[in-house]
Amino acid sequence: MIRSMTGYGRGEIEREGVRVTAELRTFNNRFLELTPKIPRFLAPLENDIKRVIHKQVSRGRVLVNINWEDAGGLAETISLDEEVADRYYGLLRAVKERYNLPGDIDLPAFTVLPDLLKRDVAELEPGQALPLVEEALEIALEELLVMKSKEGSALAQDLAERIDRTLTYLGKIQSRIPRRIEEVRQKLATRLAEITEQTECSEALLAQEIVLFTDRSDCTEECVRYQVHCDNFKSYLAEGGAVGRKLNFLLQEMARETNTMGVKASDADVSTDVVLIKEELERIREQVQNIE
Repeated sequence: MIRSMTGYGRGEIEREGVRVTAELRTFNNRFLELTPKIPRFLAPLENDIKRVIHKQVSRGRVLVNINWEDAGGLAETISLDEEVADRYYGLLRAVKERYNLPGDIDLPAFTVLPDLLKRDVAELEPGQALPLVEEALEIALEELLVMKSKEGSALAQDLAERIDRTLTYLGKIQSRIPRRIEEVRQKLATRLAEITEQTECSEALLAQEIVLFTDRSDCTEECVRYQVHCDNFKSYLAEGGAVGRKLNFLLQEMARETNTMGVKASDADVSTDVVLIKEELERIREQVQNIE
């Protein structure tokens, strides 16, 4: 099954005194672009995080958010930030002396000052943290892929219906070409009769003109190639996986064949069906941009 490039997944685990949360958001993009937002101490794991995601996602922009929280199991220490305390103490003494203020600098005065105490939670080494991060990522990826596949299924159905719609217009073009040739044959016969002032024109000359017109206006080859492209398109939809680029290429070829049909036929009815095919192809192209 094909997959949409847009989706969301979240994974959360609690192990070894920490809670690890992984969130993945994916958006349309021509290539795979990973943007991780992770705690500083996990920075050495960035390539490992990208590797895990790359196994499951092949195309699109992926925003990765890893959150690391203490769940009450890691050792916690509270200490005095002596450098900050020294600066506070020096500043308070300078103010007291400068303005000749009464009173002492005591403990209650210190306890209300911000940033004096430091709260430190023991952190795992990156190598120890990696299994936890990977587990949370796998859960998030599983949820993400379910959403992408669900949207992809809806896209595949819509695209297949639109392809079939263009084939209906193609059938009308194919049935129109023989009638168009006969109409031209009759017009050529009438015109040649007027020019030569004869009741009957030269069959050889008429046949030659019809052959020339047929060579110029026969778009059978384009119709056949268009049909083959449509068959391949639907085959890729059924095959699934990362087929977005393949579908884009086929759409370019289908558009090229359609343009040639319109130029060759030089017929109002054919031109109308060509325009309808182009309109559907444009809608299909917009939808394909959402496919991984």
